[in-house]
Amino acid sequence: MPLPLHAARHGSLRIAAHRGFSRRFPENTLLAFQQAVDAGANECEIDLMLTRDDRIVVMHDRTLQRTTDGFGFVADHDLEHILSLDAGAKFDPRFSGIRVPTLADTVLWAKQTDTRLAIEMKEPERPDRLIDIMVGTLRDLDAFDHVAISSFDHLDLRRVKEVEPQLQTEAILHHRPVDIVASMQAGGIDGVSLELNRFHRADAEALQEAGIAVRLSLPLPEKLATLWQGGRDALPMIRRCIADSIIDALIGDDVDFLRMLGDRA
Repeated sequence: MPLPLHAARHGSLRIAAHRGFSRRFPENTLLAFQQAVDAGANECEIDLMLTRDDRIVVMHDRTLQRTTDGFGFVADHDLEHILSLDAGAKFDPRFSGIRVPTLADTVLWAKQTDTRLAIEMKEPERPDRLIDIMVGTLRDLDAFDHVAISSFDHLDLRRVKEVEPQLQTEAILHHRPVDIVASMQAGGIDGVSLELNRFHRADAEALQEAGIAVRLSLPLPEKLATLWQGGRDALPMIRRCIADSIIDALIGDDVDFLRMLGDRA
């Protein structure tokens, strides 16, 4: 079984690869996911979009052109066309020929490798339809224990709970609520993902006390280095929080860095 959402309770730490090992490999591809696991990640964060013919693909953007050789909105194309696109060459010509995976493909890979998936819903036009198809796919593949569903839209997360109460949900925050615990409890949220620049130890402690898991999102190490160079090193604080079991997961693009930080804590 993959690590539980509340990994700190078990003396463990989730190392979550953001869109896979996206620093070194084409994001949201099976290659990036496998390379993340090979580098020591035990969780991969993936993004979901809905095609015109109601199929779920793993892609971050509403449009195709940043990460593939396609053009236009994902929602305006059928699955067959999207699966024909090259999802690797724009990152690096060495990865030419890599394809966009479906949700089902990715879940099957996660079960085979015993990897946890942090599934972020990105679909902006038909979120209710995405939720229904996503929950049905996860149910058919018996994958509830391998996933947590995340979103910036906490009303969508509440609907996930209404459709399937067994699924765990993880709210992504780029702000600091007045009462973070009450806000999360109102939506039945199981975990929270916090950005480093909005992370406060007191909030993390309160969340853990309330039984809500804490994930810390970290920038690339060179960005953290600018803080260190200015006498504002954030790493000692992060390591203390990990050691004190108030952080369940680290997430970022550089798996090597996350793994090093976790090991040192």
